[in-house]
Amino acid sequence: MSGKTKRLTSFSPDKQIRQCYADKQIKRINDRLNTIESGTPDQLQAIATEKQKTDQDIQNLKYSLRRLGEPFSSIISDSKTEITEAQINAIRDIAERDPAIKRVKQKLNTVARYAKAHNERIALNNKTNLQANSTILAHEAIFTIPVHNGVELDSQTMLGIISSFYEKYLPDFAIMFAVYHANEKLAEDQTGNHVHIFVDGYNQTSGKYDLPRQIRLLADKYARFYKLPEIGTDKQLSADKNKRVGEYIQQLFYQHANKHLKGQDLKLAFLPDTDERQKVRAEIRKQVDLPKHQRKFSFYNRAKEQTEQLKKQAKQAIEAAKKAKTIAEQAEHKTQQEKQQLALLQQQHQMAADKHKEIELETHFLTYQAEQARKDEQEARAFLDFVFRLSAALNNWWNTLTKRVPEPVKIKAAAEVLQALDTCPKLENKQLKTEVNNYLALERKKAAELETIFRFKHNNKAAISSKLKPRI
Repeated sequence: MSGKTKRLTSFSPDKQIRQCYADKQIKRINDRLNTIESGTPDQLQAIATEKQKTDQDIQNLKYSLRRLGEPFSSIISDSKTEITEAQINAIRDIAERDPAIKRVKQKLNTVARYAKAHNERIALNNKTNLQANSTILAHEAIFTIPVHNGVELDSQTMLGIISSFYEKYLPDFAIMFAVYHANEKLAEDQTGNHVHIFVDGYNQTSGKYDLPRQIRLLADKYARFYKLPEIGTDKQLSADKNKRVGEYIQQLFYQHANKHLKGQDLKLAFLPDTDERQKVRAEIRKQVDLPKHQRKFSFYNRAKEQTEQLKKQAKQAIEAAKKAKTIAEQAEHKTQQEKQQLALLQQQHQMAADKHKEIELETHFLTYQAEQARKDEQEARAFLDFVFRLSAALNNWWNTLTKRVPEPVKIKAAAEVLQALDTCPKLENKQLKTEVNNYLALERKKAAELETIFRFKHNNKAAISSKLKPRI
């Protein structure tokens, strides 16, 4: 990768450091979320004042229209849709044809004023909603090559393609981080790895959160270059225009990716669209906010469906074996030819039994993998909890060394470090064992340097570095 995006190899292999980086980015988004409102205080106050005035006008005009009676009062509406010119014209036609109605022009003026106030109130509501809904703090995109293509790219290539695309075409928006995800595929899948990239929604040039607008402008630029239907400047895009924005950006991305892959004997291209693929995409979009285990096309449900299929095949194999056994028992009283057929059926029975055994072993293996993953997760949580407690205790102890605090406070802080060390979990995962030993070795080095600086090396109450040795 290049540009603003940090190289994958430059990150520390320490999971704790990578997790801290991700937590920092999440906190950054949450902090912004807590400060961004639907507009500046002055803007909000202006909208509120205008709403209050419009509401008062509407109430006064409603009162006047009710006094005028039909057909003029029929324009009164609590609907959130605008009053159209056709509705006003319909009332005008009725009033002008009725000779009993006097001062028609004056009364129609009241109708027009009410319609204008009603429509202005709806516009003010839409303005507030637009302010509230148009701020995109962060944008996530996924780059994957579908499994049915049978092609897999390495992590550096995939990360390089998507990060360089955003650096080139949306350079004012910082890439927060990108993740190569390689653990959501079944055992028989040869492909399926993918990249998640998270892009800051803040425009570093304009100072606005206008990423959707810039994406739309980029799509329009692509359309003009290739003489395609443009998106336009509508504030609210139709479903068709939103679809075109996505299609143009994806086409531009494929062009960029193919330049990146030049010389690798591989070219990305769109498959012809079908009704079935459109239905699948629509279903995926509907389920995007559901938990992963509830999504029809998730890795979890793919694995679950595969297990159910294996069980079904096992049941069919057992039934086939029972049937073969029955036929074999009946064939014992027949001719030699039938005996040969019996031998063949017995062979099929053995093959079915072998298949059943193979399926059982595969099922046990999947169950073991799931259990092992659960244990690894529990150990990882215990390890992170230990690191956080020890890190907090060490930071407190280091602070007591660099500040003028009473000796008892320093001793207490050192005791808290030793107490935290005693909570080091027992780990079976070799990788986690290595991680915790590396972490303790690093902290031991820091502690030794501090103890040397502050001459506490021979003070049993203050020395910590001798205790920070590998525990596992």
